[in-house]
Amino acid sequence: MWKILLISSLATSCMVGDPPLEPDEAELDLRAAAAPVLTWPVVRLGDSNRTVVTAQYLLRDAGLPVSVDGAFRTDTVASARSFQSMHDLPVDGVIGATSWARLVVQVSSGSSRAAVSAVQDLLKNRYDKSLDVSGVFGATTVRLVSEFQTERCLAATGVVGLYTWNALIVDRTYCSGGGGGSAAQRILAAHNAGSITLWDQTFGRFYGADPLTNLRDAAAGRAAKTSCYGNAPCTTVTLSSRLLDNVDRLRTQYGFRFFVTAVAGATHAAGSYHYAGRAIDVDEVNGVRISGDSATARQWMAACAALGAVEVFGPNNDAAHQDHLHCAW
Repeated sequence: MWKILLISSLATSCMVGDPPLEPDEAELDLRAAAAPVLTWPVVRLGDSNRTVVTAQYLLRDAGLPVSVDGAFRTDTVASARSFQSMHDLPVDGVIGATSWARLVVQVSSGSSRAAVSAVQDLLKNRYDKSLDVSGVFGATTVRLVSEFQTERCLAATGVVGLYTWNALIVDRTYCSGGGGGSAAQRILAAHNAGSITLWDQTFGRFYGADPLTNLRDAAAGRAAKTSCYGNAPCTTVTLSSRLLDNVDRLRTQYGFRFFVTAVAGATHAAGSYHYAGRAIDVDEVNGVRISGDSATARQWMAACAALGAVEVFGPNNDAAHQDHLHCAW
């Protein structure tokens, strides 16, 4: 009898954990589309990407043994199957919509667990690469989550609920007009008027990752394409509303005319903010080509810094930027 009770108790304890997160429209802000439909990625045996890292952190958060290395191997399959069995889900070892909906848990200031590491890893790789993946939800994580929520038309609570998890994992925006919306439309209008030039290619390549197509996609509410050569990840990314707003302000507030050579496209250093949809490169400002240090280049860099850029590179501070300027937000 004792053995039966002990086994029953252990089985019950495996089921104890965070309750499933339910959609809460209070997590959306007033700019968001009403009652959005949640979609989730599918990761399975053989996949290797950041989404797998997120799944592995969340499986570990559920108390299951798994390596967090971004490679969906047999240990991840086994842990996924165990998790699915524990929660009465279809047991197939594939992380899809039903598994994501049960894996994600609410985390907020003061939380200290593997799920926090999952949030931090997503923010670090898709939003701010300076963030430390510590597993502790401190003030910096609160600030970055709040900024991310504001950008994606979520209520800036600093609490990671179901919609915030979805926006982070899928890299989506809930803004009814799409990522950046009107700012992207203003930049396109400036391009058509000649005050901003958006290049229609990525250094001789024509496959939809050029600045002009990136902005057209953003203006239409679509994710922008990255390039598929060099270090480029060959994927899509939602252009940051901070990036788009500040590019527009460089024109309207500072009066610059400029030629944009890269947004999400081209090849850059691994982990570049370009691939997070948060950076631009320009090679001409006010009719002056960038070629070594100049007053024009310094004025542009100072304006980017004044607008809160987290990276500002040019001829006077980086040897790799002698012929163009780089700003990231």
